[in-house]
Amino acid sequence: MKNTFKILSVSFLSIFLIACSGKSEDAVSTEDLFPAETLLVDNEYPELDSVAVDILEKFRICALLDSTRGLPLCEAKNFRIFKYQPEKSLESGFIVEMVPGLFGAPVHQVVVIENVFGKYKIVNQYLGYLLEMRTTKSGYNDLLIAYDDPEIGVVAIKHVWSVDKYDLADVEEINDHYIKPELKDSINNILLPAFTAGH
Repeated sequence: MKNTFKILSVSFLSIFLIACSGKSEDAVSTEDLFPAETLLVDNEYPELDSVAVDILEKFRICALLDSTRGLPLCEAKNFRIFKYQPEKSLESGFIVEMVPGLFGAPVHQVVVIENVFGKYKIVNQYLGYLLEMRTTKSGYNDLLIAYDDPEIGVVAIKHVWSVDKYDLADVEEINDHYIKPELKDSINNILLPAFTAGH
């Protein structure tokens, strides 16, 4: 009983202090908090889902059979598939990451394919590779994509879903070092407008 009273007392005191603090207008309600999860992208190349393979073949990104068309085979050694809408099936859209060397690109490519009113469409294509995906309240994951810059090194940029495609949002890391908050605006204002590694 004493322990229960202590817990109730501490809870009441916390609520009272929050309610009486001068920061009540800035406080975020628990309803507004979203329990985001972060998926770190590893180096595994699992078997490709047949739904995604069928769509990739229609886009002529890969071929099921070795042919003279010059397309890479729809195999896990060439491609990885990711869901960017965790609550939906692959039929709603997916991300395909390609290994370097495909279609003349010396680096990885990230292509976002979206089902728009029953028709598949490539909505984004980037010359980079996925580092992380983070769930959001909108149902579309935020993407952290790394880009190799010959002058700077590896730049990791956060992309967020905006209406019907991904847009650049924030430079988070350079060469595995997080950007200091006081430098964020300056770096974003320099690097984001100069971005040329996709759309």
